[in-house]
Amino acid sequence: MRKKISLLLVAALCCSTILAGCSKSESTGTQGSSAQQESTVAEGTEQVASETQGEEAALDTSEFVKLYGYLLGSPEPAFNDVMAEMNKMLKEDLNCEMEINFIDWGVLDSKYPLLLAAGEEIDWIYTADWCHYAAEANKNAFMEIDMDMVKQCMPLYSEYITDAAWDQVSLNGKIYMIPTSTPDVKAGGWIVRKDLADKYGVDLSKVETIWDMDEYLGAIKENEPSMIPMNMDNSYDLLAPVFALMTARDANFTDANKCGLVYAFDGKETADGVYSIFDEPVYGYLKEAAVKMKEWYDAGYINKDILAATTQSNDNFEQGISGISSDNTLGMQRTLAKCAENGWTPQIVLTDDANGHAAKNSYTNNGFAIAATCQNPERTLAAMDLIMNDPRYNTLLQYGIEGETYIINEEGKVDYPEGVTADTTSYNWENTGFWFINKNIQLPRASWTDDYIELNNKLIDGVLIDDPNIGFTFTTDSVKSEFSNVQNVWIQYFYPIAIGNVPDVDKALEELKVQLTAAGYDKLIEEAKRQYAEYTAN
Repeated sequence: MRKKISLLLVAALCCSTILAGCSKSESTGTQGSSAQQESTVAEGTEQVASETQGEEAALDTSEFVKLYGYLLGSPEPAFNDVMAEMNKMLKEDLNCEMEINFIDWGVLDSKYPLLLAAGEEIDWIYTADWCHYAAEANKNAFMEIDMDMVKQCMPLYSEYITDAAWDQVSLNGKIYMIPTSTPDVKAGGWIVRKDLADKYGVDLSKVETIWDMDEYLGAIKENEPSMIPMNMDNSYDLLAPVFALMTARDANFTDANKCGLVYAFDGKETADGVYSIFDEPVYGYLKEAAVKMKEWYDAGYINKDILAATTQSNDNFEQGISGISSDNTLGMQRTLAKCAENGWTPQIVLTDDANGHAAKNSYTNNGFAIAATCQNPERTLAAMDLIMNDPRYNTLLQYGIEGETYIINEEGKVDYPEGVTADTTSYNWENTGFWFINKNIQLPRASWTDDYIELNNKLIDGVLIDDPNIGFTFTTDSVKSEFSNVQNVWIQYFYPIAIGNVPDVDKALEELKVQLTAAGYDKLIEEAKRQYAEYTAN
């Protein structure tokens, strides 16, 4: 039965990453007060010291070094203050400091590979299965991870990480990424304005998938002149609707490599695999979805500047200029908090398949890589171990400055200081960019409510299922030229189809096929299917 989750908003639902609490939580002592955290910190620091001592395992910190890292998005106003506090601790613990820069969402796909290719000062950079991991690893832009070095330099991390995580990030038997040790519990979906739907006589109880949104989008277009029904950006949002439309018809469909290589699974092993966009039934679902997107684009439901737009739909939604917000169920919390402040009533529609399922998150969904040009890999790993797993660093980077951007209340939960809200804080907890840090050692939040817990329980108990494709990563060593050419064609010819900005869907799809074929698409798909066959055979 398809899952549809409607939330009548609670007053203080705030940003979060995941419900805390696992077997590690009690041992770290982070479910209590600041004093308890300090005790844990002392134990963690002692562990780092003890496990990095000795002639063979000693980490040489005698020379001061400056490390450089990159995250995604943009820095929060209080980010420099947080960095100053972090660098005080790094100087004391490891005789180093760190400068962190950001890659804006609007230029992610273009700037990310250029930074690595240009030889910029980069020691580490955020990466994920959806964020250039395989592509850049295959270009040798990332340093191969040495397991002995990880054990030596990241003793805290080594206690949490599992063999399954290393299996998932392996490329041709090699590892180029430090994955999160705590995958998120989340699913993609949409927030719509139930208060506006009720106002204009739209029955949202009938909205089970994105296919059912026509009446709602039409009502927004007709009655709310200051709003665009789907006001989206050119990065995070752009492909979300077309693949959500495809997924709702059958299986979970994704294009993780951004080259027309479609991953699919349905929980029944009938659709599991990799496909050309022109394979049936994928092509039939794509064509149907493309026709719907054109219908919406022509009706004015989609912003005309989407290919150049850099403001995400969730930001536009919060500002009251978009009728929908596209996000995952973790990122949605900030938006839901804004709804509460404004007196709006939201409804969440999950992006699940025809069987009511969505993919469990993988370890590769968040992580970081060491740049191939890194001059201090050992110190970088040691610093990242503290950032990810030491409660002092973890809390600082997740919540900011105690007393200014967060407090720990009498119940031992994280809350905002008096007079500070999710909307006015200078350090938004959801936008810090440190999505790979250990979430299981974080304090619970005062804003977690029964509704939010129920939502997560529904995901855990029925919606989220194992994705058999998680362990498969397409390596492009033998088709590097084709992969690059196909990606360029895909962006140029498929993106307009995906948003509905084409005069004729059939002709646009025919031209896409011609251009992809000329770019070497058939060879790329053949190689991907060969690798997938080997993967399933093993």
